[in-house]
Amino acid sequence: MPTGSPTKTPTPPVVPSRPPGRPTSRIKAAPKTIQLGVIGVDSSHLAEFSRRINTLNIEGRTPCRVTRMWTDGKHDLPEAEVEGWQRDAAGQGVATDEHLDHMLDRVDGVMVLTVNGRRHLAHAGPALRRGLPTYIDKPLTCDLAEAHAIRVMCQEYGTRCYSASSLRFADEVRQLDRAALGEPAVIDAFGPGEIVPSMPRFFHYAVHTIEMVDAIWGPGVEAVRARISDPRDHIEMRYRDGRYASLRLERIAAYDFGATVHGKDGVASFKVDFSEVYNRLVQGMVRFFEGGPAPTDLDAIVENVAVMEAAQQSVEQGSDWVTLS
Repeated sequence: MPTGSPTKTPTPPVVPSRPPGRPTSRIKAAPKTIQLGVIGVDSSHLAEFSRRINTLNIEGRTPCRVTRMWTDGKHDLPEAEVEGWQRDAAGQGVATDEHLDHMLDRVDGVMVLTVNGRRHLAHAGPALRRGLPTYIDKPLTCDLAEAHAIRVMCQEYGTRCYSASSLRFADEVRQLDRAALGEPAVIDAFGPGEIVPSMPRFFHYAVHTIEMVDAIWGPGVEAVRARISDPRDHIEMRYRDGRYASLRLERIAAYDFGATVHGKDGVASFKVDFSEVYNRLVQGMVRFFEGGPAPTDLDAIVENVAVMEAAQQSVEQGSDWVTLS
């Protein structure tokens, strides 16, 4: 190297400056809030679901949050009760939208909580046609043709949808020792038989006991027979593979659900403890809205609608067996 030459200092590489406000790669951005809208406010489930879901959101256990509700003003329960549920939901941060389209433009999922199952197809239709994930409170519908229409709409628009009774999530159902029971044979089930004038006889409350039985051993009903009396009704369900279920629906006995399950190898009985049933129902709902699988297959729920409709027909036909199509 020639003497007297100046020493050249290396030029450091140019590092692009980070735009102000952008988080570094070590900091995770907050998850997007999954906003849920409610269609129909004439149910205590409006306040219950809003409180439970929004509490899970505050605790950081779900990105779901109930943010909006809409009603067409036609309610099947006393207005004083409906107004109370709306106030409770508003206290959870749920705003009322005057127009359904406005609400649907601003939510990521929908809960149809209208108490009257006769109105569920009409209320769910706009959300299903938009492809919004939709939970429809029990019963799915009060008409088998309408239940099929919901299923077809889901297929046509690629919409995820399900319905469920809270009784599907009874811990006692999940804890049955199926290995000890062996091959399932017979279920004797019981539940409340409350009747309301707005829906056919078996759709308002028999749906709970029917869905509990379905959760125990799945679909496959071939024929249904029902008889009514005071103060209780009875539904029998005969399955294609030989299984049999008898349901007793009470109107004066204690408000309880339960069953005795007979297998080829053993027998198990239970009474449902309600303390955690609603929490498990809501946990299944938020997983669904987060993109997880529906807790219940829609086809199974459609079959339950067919069972209730067949029970109605059986009563009208002198308690004869009615075959499901």
